[in-house]
Amino acid sequence: MKPIVAITVFFSLMIPSLFLGYMNYRSAKEYIIEDVNQALAKTVLSSNPERITADTLRVFKSNLQISQLKETSYLSLCTNEPSKVSFCSDTVSFKAAHERLYIRAYPNCSKATIFSISEQTIPSALLATSVLWGVFSLIYLRRKKTAMLAAVPVREHIAAFGNLSFCASSSQFYNEKKEEIYFTSMQRSFMKMLMESEDKKVSIDDLCRKLWPGKENAKESLYTLVRRLKPIVESNTNLKIVTDKGGYYRLSLKNT
Repeated sequence: MKPIVAITVFFSLMIPSLFLGYMNYRSAKEYIIEDVNQALAKTVLSSNPERITADTLRVFKSNLQISQLKETSYLSLCTNEPSKVSFCSDTVSFKAAHERLYIRAYPNCSKATIFSISEQTIPSALLATSVLWGVFSLIYLRRKKTAMLAAVPVREHIAAFGNLSFCASSSQFYNEKKEEIYFTSMQRSFMKMLMESEDKKVSIDDLCRKLWPGKENAKESLYTLVRRLKPIVESNTNLKIVTDKGGYYRLSLKNT
């Protein structure tokens, strides 16, 4: 398993988990507002209160369908229309005696309560799976890396230059810590030609013919390949790719 596969699977599980969890949390908030709205409407219709008493609160809470809200919800009654608040019921207006009153219900519940009301079974399952996958991937990739390092046969390093080594049997490149350097197949072929040449240089024409056989003008493709390859070589080794007179690419030590 390659690292990119592990990362892709991890985020394929994690992102839906977070998205579904957030959407279900929002749905729970909407459900809470719907509940306090209907409870408030029933309370006003049944008693039409001119002031909020213990009986008014008792009637209101008895009309609530969500049990968690019965401990925290409260009512607010005022003579002026209250300012807008995001997490509360709609404002109910009614006329009592010679004045107009405004009443509003507030769930007054914590985020933890909202979360407990929301449906989080599937998001939690996805989250747990993503965490388990992440732990498994880390352990697997670490063991794989250790096994690969232990399996690098020193005798099969047919080419070594600077702190870069090339293993012929696996066609892999390693840095001075015997850690594999990841190249694309085309980059690996390019580096192999340089490493296997006697003076660590190959002509541009030979590179084009070898890497792009049958292509009439492959120099532009070669230039692009080298431009992308240079930072990989320089960041992982003490080598650099240089251009020599006469149309050659050559591996050289950085300090020369």
